[in-house]
Amino acid sequence: EGFTVLNEVVVTRGNQPCLGRMDLLVDGNYVTTVYADGLIIATPTGSTAYSMAAGGSMVCPDVPGIVITPICPHSLSFRPLILPDCVTVTVQVPEESRSSMFVQYDNADTS
Repeated sequence: EGFTVLNEVVVTRGNQPCLGRMDLLVDGNYVTTVYADGLIIATPTGSTAYSMAAGGSMVCPDVPGIVITPICPHSLSFRPLILPDCVTVTVQVPEESRSSMFVQYDNADTS
């Protein structure tokens, strides 16, 4: 199933009490395991909203990029990333994760 997104995709733990655990891959290559309340994957248009409030960079709409911003990360070693828009970003929730994760597209709840 595909979605067209103008602003951002948010992967969040919702009201689950446990910290979320997500594996982040770019073009199929493992980047990091994210321990956080969630992860924001934003377009330049969406970079000035939720992503910026979570500490992400603002990106000019003319820049063909993707902003990845952790929401309240457990570790300070994972900071916001800016990637070219030609990459494929994959977020996987490992089976051993203690929290279920939910996905929102442009703030529409699609749990």
